[in-house]
Amino acid sequence: MKKSAQIILIAVIMTVAACVYFGLIMTKPVAEIKERKRTIPAVEVWEAKVSDYNIIIKSQGVTEPKRSTVLAAQVSGKVVAVSPKFEVGENFDKGDVILEIDRADYEVAKSQAASALADAKLALQKENALTKQALIDWKALGGDGDPNDLVLRKPQMESALAKVSAAEAGLEKAVRDLDRTKIRSPYNCQVRETLVELGSTLVAGSAAAAVNSANDFELRLPVSLEDYAFIDVIKGTPLKLEASIAGVHYQWAGELVRTEGKVDRSSQSVFLVASLNALEGDKFLSPGLFLNAKISGKKIKNIYAIPRRALYGDDKVIIVDSDNKVSFREVVVIRTERDRVIIRDGIVEGERIATTPIPNVINGMEVNATKLIDSVMTGDSIQKDKN
Repeated sequence: MKKSAQIILIAVIMTVAACVYFGLIMTKPVAEIKERKRTIPAVEVWEAKVSDYNIIIKSQGVTEPKRSTVLAAQVSGKVVAVSPKFEVGENFDKGDVILEIDRADYEVAKSQAASALADAKLALQKENALTKQALIDWKALGGDGDPNDLVLRKPQMESALAKVSAAEAGLEKAVRDLDRTKIRSPYNCQVRETLVELGSTLVAGSAAAAVNSANDFELRLPVSLEDYAFIDVIKGTPLKLEASIAGVHYQWAGELVRTEGKVDRSSQSVFLVASLNALEGDKFLSPGLFLNAKISGKKIKNIYAIPRRALYGDDKVIIVDSDNKVSFREVVVIRTERDRVIIRDGIVEGERIATTPIPNVINGMEVNATKLIDSVMTGDSIQKDKN
């Protein structure tokens, strides 16, 4: 009896389970089938245009005075006067007296030299008279032929002439020594260091002051060998120099004057030397000022200057054709700058070049192209314009 009841119970449970299962099957929800939309990436494109391009090479350097001189005494003596401007940072014009050495002994030497010259000239005049008299006496005594040099007192005359020349040279030296008691500015200069004071005693060759050129400056500008290749003429090439001070942008004009004539081994760079002049009232242009330089280089003709971000790797771009399909293209890059790349060959004028990075790009991929209004050549901000 118990066994029959168990069988009946199992059958009932299985029947109920089967009904529930088939009920669920019959009432299951039907999933909505949606069509998958195709995603086309949007890219910006730049239209290739042939143009000429002026290379601008950037560098930087620190201003240094064009000339730096240590002024030394040429005569010995005590310093008896110094200019009120004889202080570090003060300026002197060319020829200004910076300090003076006691003149007394040199004035005496000048007077003595003048006296010696007068005596020599007097002796020359006497010897000239004696020479003329000797010729008269020779003729009066009936001398035959031409008189010899001793008769005409030529050795004595030559000696007298030499003494006059020596006395003149001695006077010139005395005048120079007297003038050298004043140490003057050799050019428009600024005092870098003072080495003597009033009352100091100098000997010839002693340093008195160190000065720099006041308004003439030079800069050493390092450029890479690649940049150096784009400079045709060194001397006279113009450049702009810039600095930002207290939020204000300042500019100066200069020019290249030479190279240092060698390649730096560690950096493989060439140092160019530029010159610039300070205008009156310019308080910032002074030794030690750090300046950014923009050097005018070659003008390259028939090239493509494309946005820097359009380059993939070292030498590839993505071309977008008329059907908005993309393809990779190898190009010949002759120069890479911060915002642009200069290309010689590999693209054709009018072709569209993608400037937007495309993830997982493959040849033949379709894109939605957006045109860039080109301002690459001028370096202005890039604007967008929808086709």
